[in-house]
Amino acid sequence: MSSVLVVTRDPSTETLALRALSSAGHEVISARASDAAIRSLLNVSVDAVILDGGIGIDEVKELRGWLRTANGSCPVVFLASRSARWLSGALPVDPAEDQVVTRPCEASDIRLAVEKSLAGSPGGADVLTIGNATLDRESHELRGEAGSAQLTPTEFRLMHYLLQQRGNIVSAEELLEKVWEFFPGTGSSELVRSHIRNLRGKLRQATGRADLVQTVPRRGYRLS
Repeated sequence: MSSVLVVTRDPSTETLALRALSSAGHEVISARASDAAIRSLLNVSVDAVILDGGIGIDEVKELRGWLRTANGSCPVVFLASRSARWLSGALPVDPAEDQVVTRPCEASDIRLAVEKSLAGSPGGADVLTIGNATLDRESHELRGEAGSAQLTPTEFRLMHYLLQQRGNIVSAEELLEKVWEFFPGTGSSELVRSHIRNLRGKLRQATGRADLVQTVPRRGYRLS
């Protein structure tokens, strides 16, 4: 069972999140403001946080700082309006571990986003496993039997998202939206292809293999 802190001033959002998470077996801690959330973090450790977009951006940044100080690495699920979702700089999102749910939303949307963020950050592990290689979350260094390779921040976000979706086919459009944060329908698929080529080259350098990331014609990419 995971512990999730829900920070919102909206009682209906609090009820929605409580229903979504309690039914899935998660423990829910509620706070109506960032200062109340900070007090909670002084007493308990949480596995994930839900932040409502109604909380001011300065409060969100302050709370994010407290999270890293008091709780260590912790994924955040942002509940945001469509305009804030796509406005650059509106949300202090860490693409490597956070999720954004566009409001209005259903209880199932919140539950899936929380579980996805928890699955993408296995126990807050510092090292991720990719085949016979490991990927350091802090240094972004890929190490395998054949050697090592340094991933750029964008390559790390791309690799991390493919790990979250392992076994599933992910389209270029989805990668542009989730990794690069382009507005839906914008961005170039060539940008994705270029980074996939670079990523395969570094996988080959570290593991001796480049087929871990597969191209599924006319559909997208899949991490095997």
